[in-house]
Amino acid sequence: MESRPYDDAMAAELNSDESTAVRKALTSYLSDLRMEIANTDNAEFRRGLQAERAALESALTKLDSAATATGEQVDEVITITLVWTAVSS
Repeated sequence: MESRPYDDAMAAELNSDESTAVRKALTSYLSDLRMEIANTDNAEFRRGLQAERAALESALTKLDSAATATGEQVDEVITITLVWTAVSS
């Protein structure tokens, strides 16, 4: 059987308040995770944290895109994300 790219996709509907809360929580956690990655000496553990960071950044991007498409205000999250991206480069 051929694997399709979205076989493991999950769908959830969030109202505006829920979406905002999840985006803020992810943004906060990603900031903490960045510090944890920087302070981790174990290379294998660091790779796991980096994979987790990538998955969460992807999820946050999707939430931000969905919020933008529905007209939600996301300026605060986008600003924080761009600042974090600039620092990590």
